[in-house]
Amino acid sequence: MMSNKDNQSDLDKAWEHYKKIREALMGLYEIVDLNLERDNIFYQCAVDNLENLKDTIIDLLKKDYNPAEIKIKLRDLEFETKKNFFFEKEEKHK
Repeated sequence: MMSNKDNQSDLDKAWEHYKKIREALMGLYEIVDLNLERDNIFYQCAVDNLENLKDTIIDLLKKDYNPAEIKIKLRDLEFETKKNFFFEKEEKHK
């Protein structure tokens, strides 16, 4: 059985993760806001995607998923992200 101290520690860790996610989303928004005019279609697409990402993260956090399943899915996502961000860029420059 988990003690109150363990529960508080988990809550503190979750809060720190939330703050990091929020800072990253706000940073991405600032980059979009600085580089695109608000009436530009790409601005609205970027903002829409950031909103969808935020909503998805919140939905994910609200649900009680099997931790092993989440680890597998996150590993898949990490691989796909790295592949898209790094390997495909190299192929485009050739």
